[in-house]
Amino acid sequence: MNKQQQLYLVAKANLEILEDQEREIERQYIINNNITNENGSMPDQIFMIDNEEIFDKANQEISEIIKNNGLWKKILNAKETLKQTEENLIEYGLSIIPTCYIGEKSILERAVKTNYTTRQKVIDLIFKLNTSTVAV
Repeated sequence: MNKQQQLYLVAKANLEILEDQEREIERQYIINNNITNENGSMPDQIFMIDNEEIFDKANQEISEIIKNNGLWKKILNAKETLKQTEENLIEYGLSIIPTCYIGEKSILERAVKTNYTTRQKVIDLIFKLNTSTVAV
């Protein structure tokens, strides 16, 4: 695994950890405030709250908690880091395409800028690549 792949995986894992912390704060808020839906079930996350007034209040209070404890800023920073490492990973992947495939490379360079599915497929292929055999 090369440096771009490692940095991408670390950034992705970091964001997932922070988002898990955010979900845990939501879950604890729901439990502590004994929030249930009309059918008696307890929602797992605030977006699953049926009552609009309760949802609005929970959303506002949880947003304040996450902002005040610094988690929201960490999530935003982690998203920006992931975005940058993803760009670097894709740039690396496209840079190792052999010159005999210049047309395909050109198409992919345009597509990864606007097409999410193409970006994900390129990332997937980069991770399937044995980078130890590639000279950059």
